[in-house]
Amino acid sequence: MDKFNENQKKVIETIDAPLLVIAGPGSGKTRTLVERVSYLINKKNIKAENILLATFTEKASKELITRISMNIGLGIDISDMYIGTIHSICLRIIDENIEYSYLKRNYKVLDDLEQKFFIYKNMKKFLNIEGSLEFFEFLEKVKYWDRAVELKKWIDRINEEGIDIAEKIGDKRLNYLKKVNNLYKDLLFQENVVDFSNIQFECYRILSENIEVLKEIRKKINYIMIDEYQDTNLIQEKIFLLITGEKNNICVVGDDDQGIYRFRGATVKNILNFEQKFEKGNFKKIELNINYRSNRDIVDFCNKWTDCLYWDGWRYKKELVSGKEIKNKTLGVVKISVKTSENDLKEKIYKFINKLKTTNKIQDYNQIAFLFKSVRNKKVLRLMEYLENKGIKVYSPRSNMFFSREEIKFCVGILLCVFYQSKPFLKNTYYRECFDKVVKEMETDLEFREYIKKMRNKTKSLNYDVENFFKILYSFIRFKSFRKYLDLKEDHILENRKTYNIGIFFNLVNKFDRICELERIKKEDIARVVNYFFGNHLIYLKNSGISEYEDIKEDAPKNSISFLTFHQSKGLEFPIVIVGSLESGPRFIMNEKQENLEFEIMEEFEPKERIKEFDFWRVYYTAFSRAQNLLALTCVEYPKIPIPNFAFQKVYNELSDISQEEFELSKLNLDSYEEKTIKESFSFTRHINLYNKCPRLYKLVNKYKFPELKTEELIYGELVHICLEEVNKMGKNNKKLSIQEVKDKYTKFYNDLQKRYNINLEDKLLKLGMENILDYYINYLDELGKIKGVEERIILSDEKYIIEGIVDLVIEKDGKLGIIDFKTGKLNEYTKEYEEQIQIYAYLLEKKYSKKISKGIIIYINECKDKKIIDVDLNEELILKTMDKFKRTANKIVNREYETGYLDKRACEYCNFRNYCKSYL
Repeated sequence: MDKFNENQKKVIETIDAPLLVIAGPGSGKTRTLVERVSYLINKKNIKAENILLATFTEKASKELITRISMNIGLGIDISDMYIGTIHSICLRIIDENIEYSYLKRNYKVLDDLEQKFFIYKNMKKFLNIEGSLEFFEFLEKVKYWDRAVELKKWIDRINEEGIDIAEKIGDKRLNYLKKVNNLYKDLLFQENVVDFSNIQFECYRILSENIEVLKEIRKKINYIMIDEYQDTNLIQEKIFLLITGEKNNICVVGDDDQGIYRFRGATVKNILNFEQKFEKGNFKKIELNINYRSNRDIVDFCNKWTDCLYWDGWRYKKELVSGKEIKNKTLGVVKISVKTSENDLKEKIYKFINKLKTTNKIQDYNQIAFLFKSVRNKKVLRLMEYLENKGIKVYSPRSNMFFSREEIKFCVGILLCVFYQSKPFLKNTYYRECFDKVVKEMETDLEFREYIKKMRNKTKSLNYDVENFFKILYSFIRFKSFRKYLDLKEDHILENRKTYNIGIFFNLVNKFDRICELERIKKEDIARVVNYFFGNHLIYLKNSGISEYEDIKEDAPKNSISFLTFHQSKGLEFPIVIVGSLESGPRFIMNEKQENLEFEIMEEFEPKERIKEFDFWRVYYTAFSRAQNLLALTCVEYPKIPIPNFAFQKVYNELSDISQEEFELSKLNLDSYEEKTIKESFSFTRHINLYNKCPRLYKLVNKYKFPELKTEELIYGELVHICLEEVNKMGKNNKKLSIQEVKDKYTKFYNDLQKRYNINLEDKLLKLGMENILDYYINYLDELGKIKGVEERIILSDEKYIIEGIVDLVIEKDGKLGIIDFKTGKLNEYTKEYEEQIQIYAYLLEKKYSKKISKGIIIYINECKDKKIIDVDLNEELILKTMDKFKRTANKIVNREYETGYLDKRACEYCNFRNYCKSYL
């Protein structure tokens, strides 16, 4: 505790009252939250399962898990803690109470793109609702896809706000949206899918409509902590206040000055009005106002920026001070400006960066970040291109360059060449470029050319069904023309951008096949499907702006300058930050019709006429406060054009330029760029076992994110496991199912999987699965012992990584604990790996339960009676030997040792990449 200031200590130790923590930039809020969790567990003996800790992004969540696991001690299980993003916590609550949900087990969560296509696919139904014509005319949307995107936005907003717009039924547009939202939810639940906004809404509905569920979760969760509270929306606040109930042990941490996600439904109302939710005298507010990130010049500049603006009481008044050790001996805030032209500014910026490098003021380009309102702006792209032409690499994954990359053009060109029906699309300039690129490759790769001709003739004849787009594309990875874009030895995001991007494109194509339910393309459908793929789908993707690869652990790759949006930079820090987009103003972009409709739906907290202004101030404050040692504002000061915008004049005009003598480069001292510590998580099956079979395949799947082809065997295994999980959970809750009910559930689960993967199981295999499930349910379930846990999750921290596992079944018999794992394969097939998996689980569960695991069992669900149940040796020496093997493999992965040594040839039989490897070897 000696490492914390007085206010941080108060936050850590204040645990029995509602607490609002106003945490300014660089004030150590994450470190304080981590210590607060450690204080609860280690000093107050609070169980991990009694704590809920939520944050905004997946990256922030992983960082919290890493730091908490390191702080509370290695070998402590935190799997029972409700920790993660708000969405992941809501999903957990839904899963734990699935019988109360409109969703059924094995539901699917739609990502942003899938949600848009789900709406697009059902657009005719939405257009048949009374009022659709007037609604889309009002918003001037004609194309189906544009209408789908528009509806998604309003559906999300309604569910994020958690409001019932039925009260505003007099408005025709709102009445239409209400009917759309109701139909949309019905369609979601019919398909057993859910989007991100409805995850929260469904969680809230379960808790608010089922008093027993709410009582149980209130009994379990005694301490709630919410990070980035200014980024929460109304439905999220309702969920947390509902859970805390009368205990009110809720701590929220945030900074209203950094509330920049209104477009996602977030509202600063939650943080500004938090105190009013509780009785006077039963509430505490603590401010963390010491900024340990930025030097005094930068902190003073940020204070001046907020103080010179007219807030009229719509923010918490605060005065941040710098707690950073004085390191920089010259100005910490400057401008980089010219009064002539954009070209002169680019040259000045380059010379400044070059001087920083040649004088060793920076050791790596990743110490510098450029921040803009948008990285897709033409000026920004020109600056990026200029620096790259000068030999300085630029990392900007959201600059909308994905479809311009040569490797993506090559992939698109392959599909254009294969499908004869795509010929009319060659009038499109982009498609022509892609097509010509592949034709050029055919001149030197004759094997590649012959294969394309073969595939083209097949699709041209219309006499055969053909593979879907994903499988066709995968079949090309064995050719040298394709392999030159795949470099499995290089990990650097920019050096090997091609491989990462191909992984993304493969995922996009795979998603298209799933959305359109294409296991194969029937001969009579080829023309229609191809027309839609090239005429609509790819164009939508290209226009929507697909991001390039971003590593959750690497915000600023080595040897490159980052070009980021203001929003993208949230939560990051850089020694040097150069902020552009100073020509922008609060009303730079305005859509009055959209805005008016939004105000009708939302119960806006701030004055409507001030909202754009407030949002503008907050987003620039967030950008300015990313800087550690040097903040530079940059623009061309055209004499006759008001640049920078009037909003910046008061702070900008007082700044010295880098070319002036007040700024002494020789006295500039910079921090190095420090990556946030995020441990990798390893499970036995997904990581350790896969790596041991083939490090190359591990890298393709887990590093480059190439999708895996689903086979009948995998679908069958998933079906059996889902059904076993269901009957085991019923057994744990002492709920007896009839034979017919088990059969019905099996059939329902299969139908759901069939829709998701577009794969049909043979009747013989389907029947076998049903018989084996019934055999287990009738003859084995009651004999195993008392069920303590089903799909029991374990998370343990090691020094360099986190070990995860999910145990199929935990049982107790005669006072002794045992674990069971189900397999759909045959005995002696991967038996050694299966036994090692049980031994790993035994090690993890002994830590979790603080009790010896006495029995390990593998149940081969497809085997006959005398081979069905196999005992696993769990002697301590053998377990430690297996754990040592696990750790050796995990350390190899952490150290990026991906060279293929021993290769388990059994893994090759169904591997997507076997053709590539034959060519590679």
